Amino acid sequence: MGSLLKWLLTSLLLVCSFHPATASAEQAKRFGDYVVHYNTLTTDMLNPDVAREYDIRRSRSRAMINISVIRQSDNQAVPADLEVTSGMLTGHKQNLTMREIREGDAIYYVSDFPVAHRDALNFAIRVKPEGSRQSHTFEFEKQFFTE
Repeated sequence: MGSLLKWLLTSLLLVCSFHPATASAEQAKRFGDYVVHYNTLTTDMLNPDVAREYDIRRSRSRAMINISVIRQSDNQAVPADLEVTSGMLTGHKQNLTMREIREGDAIYYVSDFPVAHRDALNFAIRVKPEGSRQSHTFEFEKQFFTE
């Protein structure tokens, strides 16, 4: 398993163990044979070596989103076309440029972006797994605490 993916999954488990409300939050969406896993966090939580390896600036005022697509029939990561938008309640929206990262059999997509204390962002995600004729969309909200 790739070092960034392994670190993100470990950090998610740690966060869930310290914050019971987070543990019940679904961090995946299923669409037929595909499961889209997603996670957001401030980049100061990244291990410095991982951040350096993937050219992600560690900061409490920056966040990142990580997305992977798994085909359940063979439990394999698959490439996907992604469109990700984040928006604030004030109406300001931005398209996030997702970078594909491959490590062995792992494929995941990351983007980092600025955040301020108590920003509540709505994320809209459109994903089309390679080999699928259908796109799938979902949304989620995340509030960031940077202080």
